[in-house]
Amino acid sequence: MGKNLWGEIKFDDEWVVDESLGNLHFWMRKHGEEFWIAHLLEEYEITERKPKKPEDLEWSRWALNNSRNTLTLKPVFPDLPLMVHSEYLLRLNHGSKIQIFTRIPLWIRISVEQKGKEYILKELPTVPMSKTWFGSPMVGETCYWSSTKARRSLPAEIYRPHLINCPIWITNKSNEDLDFEKFCYRVERLSIYQYKDQLWADETDIVYQGEELNSEITMTGKLPENIKNARLITPPRKRIHKSFSTQTFKRFFDDTPLLGR
Repeated sequence: MGKNLWGEIKFDDEWVVDESLGNLHFWMRKHGEEFWIAHLLEEYEITERKPKKPEDLEWSRWALNNSRNTLTLKPVFPDLPLMVHSEYLLRLNHGSKIQIFTRIPLWIRISVEQKGKEYILKELPTVPMSKTWFGSPMVGETCYWSSTKARRSLPAEIYRPHLINCPIWITNKSNEDLDFEKFCYRVERLSIYQYKDQLWADETDIVYQGEELNSEITMTGKLPENIKNARLITPPRKRIHKSFSTQTFKRFFDDTPLLGR
């Protein structure tokens, strides 16, 4: 499965979609007037092997008014922010600006168009994700804990079809050095583009203003300069102003019962 996955899939009663992406294996079929979907999320990434469909596989079923007999598959970002970890402890001097990259596991959105509107049947994560808490015991938000690393460069050999390349600029406008190993990345505000056989997000600008102050964050809507003629596949989950102010590097509370690890 790769770059030709995304878009409309037309069904008949004899054909079953049987695919793997990342740690996810899923099946889709049309049965009479219904669409059926089932999936398994494995502990490890699925490579060459095809998981055998269990006899007791649980199907979700929808009876839809869909004369075209089509479903649409799109890559989407997770529905919550992610805690992203730096590949190593990174110190950014005050007044400095750097670019980093991370790769975020996508979710697969399965939907159908009805009366000109998108009707979402399911969203399936391609890797298991646990939840954690970002902020203080009193003020904060639920995030996903990700094993994804932030790096200064983006080696081609570590690309996987279920990962979205995410370029990030960080500027330190505080009067102190910024030391960080992790930060809260609000991916639900990003678009997804297809460039050749890879998926890319638009650039994010993060301006750090001090530990007790909110960071200024801008989703630029632009890809890196070397990415030309990419195709927009999925708009952001949250349609808000491109710039907003929020905590990004503040330590998260380690004693919360939501902690993922």
